[in-house]
Amino acid sequence: MNTVPVYEAKNKFPLFLHQAEEDGPVFISRHNQTVGVILSYEDYTRLMSRTRKRTILDAAADFRKKVDGTLTDEEIDRIFDVRDHSVDSYESHVFDGVFD
Repeated sequence: MNTVPVYEAKNKFPLFLHQAEEDGPVFISRHNQTVGVILSYEDYTRLMSRTRKRTILDAAADFRKKVDGTLTDEEIDRIFDVRDHSVDSYESHVFDGVFD
């Protein structure tokens, strides 16, 4: 683990950026406390891809791949339609009187 003081990281940033690209994260400390880290872009994207929350759009895309050809796009859209289509729903009254 490579740890450098903040003043040194500031003065030699290109060197530590290169180290992060070649050898992994470079930790930055202030008063012997880790306060930051320099990551390579590759490490950053790997980390972010693991922490990204899945959305309903991600689930729909995965579902489309799994059922490719067995369901139509319209059928899949109906499966993932989370709107309330009942007569007394909020959505059915949201524009009442607006366009009259």
